[in-house]
Amino acid sequence: MFETLRMFYAPWICWVSPFIGSILSLFIGREENVKLKGTIAAIFTGISWMMALFMLPEILNPSLRDIWIGWITLPYGEPIRAGVLLDPLSTILANIVSFISLLVMVYSIKYMEGEYGQARYWSLMSLFVGGMLLLVLADNFIFFFIGWKIVGFCSYALIGHYYRDEKKYWIGGPPPYPFEKPSTCGLKALIVTSFGDVAMLAGILIIYLYAGTFNFLTLFSTTNVWMTKMAANPGIITLTTILLLGGPIAKSAQFPLHVWLPEAMAGPAPVSALIHAATMVKAGVFIVARLFPIFFSGYWINGFSEAFNFFPIIAILGT
Repeated sequence: MFETLRMFYAPWICWVSPFIGSILSLFIGREENVKLKGTIAAIFTGISWMMALFMLPEILNPSLRDIWIGWITLPYGEPIRAGVLLDPLSTILANIVSFISLLVMVYSIKYMEGEYGQARYWSLMSLFVGGMLLLVLADNFIFFFIGWKIVGFCSYALIGHYYRDEKKYWIGGPPPYPFEKPSTCGLKALIVTSFGDVAMLAGILIIYLYAGTFNFLTLFSTTNVWMTKMAANPGIITLTTILLLGGPIAKSAQFPLHVWLPEAMAGPAPVSALIHAATMVKAGVFIVARLFPIFFSGYWINGFSEAFNFFPIIAILGT
């Protein structure tokens, strides 16, 4: 029973639970009832953490476990499956995300007393946690990108939580530097990170055109086949790599897509703690780690010739 829960149900419950909490906290209770809405959000986040704890034995399992169901059949390539990928990387990140999220949820119950927009706040916070866990546990690029966009939208909405733009919530300065309204700060974060998201989506689609699949395990196991096809077209591997890194660069606030982060502090303090310090800005690191087998195999297959073009660019930007 425990093994069945750990292997099959826990990963699904882990990321689905916050979405349920998001819906319930939006519609149950009065708008001003922060304790009820906050408790609902915290309970369902706590369930996610419990399920993540059940998955901890996977840290000792070096193999990758793909748990999936059929979803969409495409005219080109293999069908898209709704699935979760269990391995040490996803297990560790799921535990970190769910535990930190639970702490922030509990802290927010007292912090948000007397603030307006309670239903919206708790629903978006839970939605963010669900999107982040979906991103971490996804077994394919489609599910990953859905989670990626969910956390981006929640970041925008929560940065602009004080949408009435009362002057006490403006951020910036001191003069001559301008002060920005919370609604403007949220919109800026959405626009800047969307540039990186579009670039990453283009990189994902290029990989699909050559590999015919979005599934991570299939991509890893057939890298030598589709990477060889890409290597036959000079510059494609480097272009795809740069496009894929567009998303992480924007989400992790790296140069030149870093300008949104200082003004992201316009939202409530728990939002900054959870999204812009502990979790979302680390999503870029996660996807680079997840795709490391592809990056490494690609440059190995290509004789490292394109690596000598790409990595100096990274070194220059880093310095």
